Amino acid sequence: MMGVGITVTLIVVVIIGLIFALIANNQYNDEKMQKLKQEEIRKQKEFQQVIEKMKPDKFIGDQDVWIAFKEKNIVIPEKLIPLDNCAYYHNQDKTILMLPDPYDSVSFRAFNDEQRQEIVDYLDKYNVPQIQTYFRITDGSGLSDKISFNHDYEYAYMVDTNDESFQISGSKNSKLKWKLTNIEFTPHYVTDYEVTTQSEESGRVNGRAGAAILGGLVGGTTGAVIGSSMGREINSTTISHSNNSANAREIPATALLTIESSDGDKVKIAEQYYEDDIIILKKYFLVENETREEGNQNNSNFVAELQKLKKMMDEGLLTEEEFKQGKKKLLEG
Repeated sequence: MMGVGITVTLIVVVIIGLIFALIANNQYNDEKMQKLKQEEIRKQKEFQQVIEKMKPDKFIGDQDVWIAFKEKNIVIPEKLIPLDNCAYYHNQDKTILMLPDPYDSVSFRAFNDEQRQEIVDYLDKYNVPQIQTYFRITDGSGLSDKISFNHDYEYAYMVDTNDESFQISGSKNSKLKWKLTNIEFTPHYVTDYEVTTQSEESGRVNGRAGAAILGGLVGGTTGAVIGSSMGREINSTTISHSNNSANAREIPATALLTIESSDGDKVKIAEQYYEDDIIILKKYFLVENETREEGNQNNSNFVAELQKLKKMMDEGLLTEEEFKQGKKKLLEG
């Protein structure tokens, strides 16, 4: 009886200890949550004070991701950027603000569609020009004196496709303009081979009845099966059919671009492009080989016709050679 009483006492002590530990843990978690809430409230108050002190014309976002407009400046965390000499690009996938040095560019990917549209509306309100077309520059070896290259790439952009000159984000001189005067490029295609093999087996089986009878006499039904199998003579032939197909696939190739600045410098840069990229560069940026039509409608027609040709080739209505000839005619005409 004494042993049972001690066991019960120990169980009670353990249960009481667990209860007190649980209570203590809950109190710790409650205190931790309370401290986190207080810290969040403190940060919110500080953030509100910053916004009230800033007195922006427009505030978009929240404490974590935000942007503000004040007069003709854009305000992002720890930066106030004049919107003079800036331009922006906007479509369904991205909104980018191109800036002179030292900011290069600002992407608004973190904002939702509604917020991005608000940003675009305010950029329009401040008459910030919209970029019509652009390409990326990753080779900064010959541009370091004029372009900051704080990132791995910069943007060459054009706000008016009827103008032969373009600007580059991160430019140390916001008034500096450029022209694309030459392109050296040869597209690079590789061939993927696919082999499909099908095998067919044909032949005949000759059996000997005597072997089956012998097997039955020795081992019953099982013996008959074994005997029949042993008595077969199998003649078979396997024929394989292979179909080979080759598909040409384009991979990026190096293009050597010659660009000239408005202050007389000529720079060559090397970039990786597909042939379609080069067509766009020739259509919008290249000075020497380009015949520009007035208005953007003709440029839109060019892109639409190119996309139509590509779709026809993908559907098998045009061969690859016919597609290339079609692209060439579009470019020349």
